[in-house]
Amino acid sequence: MIVRVVTTALLAGGFGLAGTPAAQAAPEPVSLVVGLKSGGARTVVAGLDREVDVLGSTALTGAVSVEVPAGEASEAAAALRADPAVAYVEPDHVARMAVITPKDPYYGSQWGVTKTGVNQAWETTRGSSGTVVAVVDTGVSATPDLAGRLLPGHDFVNNDDDASDDQGHGTMAAGVIAAAGNNTTGVAGICWTCRILPVKVLGADGFGDYSAIAEGIRWAADHGADIINLSLGGGSASQLFTDAVNYATDKGALVIAAAGNDGVGTPHYPAAVPAALAVAGSDPGDKRYSWSNYGSSWVDIAAPGCNPAQTRTGAVGQFCGTSSATPFVSGVAALLESTSPTPSAAAVRAALTSTADALPGSWAGAGRIDAAAALDIARSMPLTTDVTRPTASFLSPSGNALVRGTASITARATDNVSVTKVELLANGKVVAVDRAAPYAFSWRTTGFSGTVALTLRTTDRGGNVTTTTRRVRVDNRAPAVRVTSGPASGTRHVTKTRVVGAAASDASGIRTMDLLINGKIVQRYAGTSRSFAVQTWKFGSSLTVRIRAYDKAGNVSLTPARKWYR
Repeated sequence: MIVRVVTTALLAGGFGLAGTPAAQAAPEPVSLVVGLKSGGARTVVAGLDREVDVLGSTALTGAVSVEVPAGEASEAAAALRADPAVAYVEPDHVARMAVITPKDPYYGSQWGVTKTGVNQAWETTRGSSGTVVAVVDTGVSATPDLAGRLLPGHDFVNNDDDASDDQGHGTMAAGVIAAAGNNTTGVAGICWTCRILPVKVLGADGFGDYSAIAEGIRWAADHGADIINLSLGGGSASQLFTDAVNYATDKGALVIAAAGNDGVGTPHYPAAVPAALAVAGSDPGDKRYSWSNYGSSWVDIAAPGCNPAQTRTGAVGQFCGTSSATPFVSGVAALLESTSPTPSAAAVRAALTSTADALPGSWAGAGRIDAAAALDIARSMPLTTDVTRPTASFLSPSGNALVRGTASITARATDNVSVTKVELLANGKVVAVDRAAPYAFSWRTTGFSGTVALTLRTTDRGGNVTTTTRRVRVDNRAPAVRVTSGPASGTRHVTKTRVVGAAASDASGIRTMDLLINGKIVQRYAGTSRSFAVQTWKFGSSLTVRIRAYDKAGNVSLTPARKWYR
């Protein structure tokens, strides 16, 4: 029998699996701030190093910060307090930024992100390109917010490899999951860097056969999908669906499906397949949208049911229904999948359902999804003994590069388990910290000059630390530039070709000198001394003449203007 499946812009699904409480993660090293009465930090640290294992230290104003293993923190504090040179000892408390606020123009209308703590979760991770989410739907078309992250897919409607979207539904679902965040375009998806595997099983009319959908689920599982998003469904139970969902689950994928938009408690498929996570749609007040299906016996979790997303054309529209709630859950699941060590699908499901906020009436199983709490559970899963140090390297700037102003520093850091933080130090002082890849820092070079040692200090989840250093040259001083010859300012009856001599100098070297007439560059020279020939008749009745010099760091100077009259 062939069954037709209708999807609209309104569909839902959810998660449900009771899990055993996760064990505590291995503790990170403890940072202690040590106030100094007298003497230097070096003496205090050296004395402490004879008592406990000092992992690192940083000189502060009137104090020093030391890192020690968590199991030795009490012993270290006691030893420090007994040192006559120490004024006080206190934990190096951590202050949190308010929350991540992307610069995407429609972010202000994404109420679900703040309602569920996704913006808090972003402080820890914004996803990983290693996490693959299959969107089994009408296909997915490339939009600005998905650029570069669409994998080759398959079309089970037309039996080819062109999985582009001719309806729009799948593209919007993919946008809820993975629209790039903080790129000043469209919206911010839940998992900014995860990749989308498009699987087309529904036609332009929004209909699809169960057989095509089941094949699409299996294909996604066979092609590396960590999460399979099903913003679709029908009212008839099917062994074909059950077998396909079980197959994907056995392959290690988490299948997340929409509960449907009929406003009834009748099971919807494949969401009601026990191995699938069924998602219902909640509103800003944590109530059920009237169109969302419900039922504590088969719906596992609720999520925001209205979310803006880019359409196939790149325009942003409101995407409502359990079809929208489902990719919201898939995006949060992708964040959890992006942690290290990577949790299993069952562990992700357990984290989502065990931390959900309870809803009155039990209409959505575990309750409404709480992304921040779920991520905390995922990151606190048991950690085996880790003695391998992380690795880190600078991506930019290059060694011995000239920098000025606010310099951008980028780095790569990896670990066999998980990197917890990467600190940037300039001449031994911490100037920036990043706790999530991609690692990028803005360093204000004011107060530094000449050669500066930049150090990446990387700590992994097991407390192992590694450092790598690169030297750069800081130059915030403008070059010296002067006019050495030529008509003085105020000279009249300037005719024919006149010559302006100029010279420039700088400790970092001169990159270019420009001759500006009436505010426009008319000649450029790469050197420190130049005679510029000015064809005066080309510039009207008066000429304003200046020389501008750039040094190799990018600093700039201008000579005073000389006014000539023809």
